[in-house]
Amino acid sequence: MAKSNPKTPKQENAPKTSSHPDGKWLLKNILFLLLALLLVKITFTEQPAYKWVYYNLLKGNMSLIKQYPDISFEQKMQMKLGVNYEYLHFIKQATPEDAVILYPSQEAFSKEGSPFAHIYNKIYATRFLYPRKLVLESELGVSKYADQINYVAIVNGEGKDKLSYPTDSAYQHGVLPITPQK
Repeated sequence: MAKSNPKTPKQENAPKTSSHPDGKWLLKNILFLLLALLLVKITFTEQPAYKWVYYNLLKGNMSLIKQYPDISFEQKMQMKLGVNYEYLHFIKQATPEDAVILYPSQEAFSKEGSPFAHIYNKIYATRFLYPRKLVLESELGVSKYADQINYVAIVNGEGKDKLSYPTDSAYQHGVLPITPQK
């Protein structure tokens, strides 16, 4: 006796079905591709931020890297940020990693004749000074680190009044311990 095959036999005369009976799917894909390309073109040509990133940031940085291939990271930062980097680097070198620093206000940095540009921003400064903690004068009543401040950053002569000892009136920029060290 012959065994019966449990599989169903192929139907050779069955009509073939296409998942795309006409060219509509191709037209839709081409249309979406054109829309995506248009969106990319508008984004990169009309948005000033993308122009700045490409032409100033990327191309500018690459030209500096090619022009000065052997300089250190600190030298690159000093070339790019100037006196702003020098000040933050000085604070970093002059304080221990566990320091809590009373950081000057925006007004102190913005005084007329000030050499500093944009380092009044706490987040920006913290990026360079981490793991040191910064406390702004406006945060003295609310910061959990306010009672742990052990250094005061001096900018344009401001901040010296927070020290418990007298300082030279010519001292304009730097960082000093809040209590005199013996």
